[in-house]
Amino acid sequence: MSGAGALRVRDLRLAVDGHELLRGVDLDVAPGECLAIVGASGSGKTLTARALLGLAPGRVSASALQIGGTDARRLPERAWRRLRGRRIALVNQDALSALDPLRRIGAEVAEPLRIHRRPLDTVDALLARVHLPGRAAAYPHELSGGQRQRALIASALAAGPDVLVADEPTTALDATVQARILDLLAELKTAGTAIVLVSHDLGAVARIADRVAVMHEGALVEQGATATLLTAPVHPATVALVEAARPSAVRGSVVGGAEPPRDAGDSADHVGRGPRRGRSCSRRAGSRSTSAAPSRSPAPTSRCTAARCSGCSASPVPARRRSPGCSWGSSERMRARRCCTAHRGARCPSGGGAPAAVASS
Repeated sequence: MSGAGALRVRDLRLAVDGHELLRGVDLDVAPGECLAIVGASGSGKTLTARALLGLAPGRVSASALQIGGTDARRLPERAWRRLRGRRIALVNQDALSALDPLRRIGAEVAEPLRIHRRPLDTVDALLARVHLPGRAAAYPHELSGGQRQRALIASALAAGPDVLVADEPTTALDATVQARILDLLAELKTAGTAIVLVSHDLGAVARIADRVAVMHEGALVEQGATATLLTAPVHPATVALVEAARPSAVRGSVVGGAEPPRDAGDSADHVGRGPRRGRSCSRRAGSRSTSAAPSRSPAPTSRCTAARCSGCSASPVPARRRSPGCSWGSSERMRARRCCTAHRGARCPSGGGAPAAVASS
């Protein structure tokens, strides 16, 4: 990195009720650079992002916390309010909850302008910058998810911050809208804004980030150039993230090449009408010989588990009598069964007797 950094953090720590949630976090971001902070849920990504803005709960300490040339280690809350928006700004992951539902988008963007005493006539220009021209009079509910996110980015950019912290800015957005948000962040990066992107989406990270920092259990465990870290991870936590993000070799295939189990009524040889109404064989008596088909009988067991027609494998429908000698179990005896209408008289697959005196359909 050349020139003065927009953000410099050394040994950042956060403790809440005596429990250390962040420890030893070191970060550097230069103007026009994007650093992505990634990690599993609960690893400390969002806590780190909020600590950079003085919004984290508990006690924050650091040996260095430089934001746009300002030492922010011991700032009182009043000084933090002057710093937020002007030097560093946050884009929340849930734009719908971050935006006031009773205020128009133009008023949302104008608020940081008022706080930092900037000209209010730049609202339309800010909205045009994030590709929302002419939407200042709209309410949040009148915008799509991607438009709300862009409005939130416009509000964050209003006072011209050196650093933009984007906490999961593409969460719950479809792929097309995600691409637009990432393109917008790339435009801001090209214009010189330093971006800290908090994300679990390695696809988004690979698209926009120059470097990646991996967090695990509140600590920074690996950091490096995006291409290097995503292709040759070293730490086990990074390896697990990269492996989890890779698509399966054959998505939707059956392990071992075996067919998935079918429902009792599913068969290529018949068309069912549903389990409640029974199933009828699609091969009518006239289209297929009613003579007994070659037996596909399983080895005899204590009960018949193949409750299908031995002629065409169609699921049998209830009958009033059970054939003598059939080894179906007691529950089957209570229900009694017969073969489908196309193959009456076929024997029980387990070797029992032919279903005599079956009831007509």
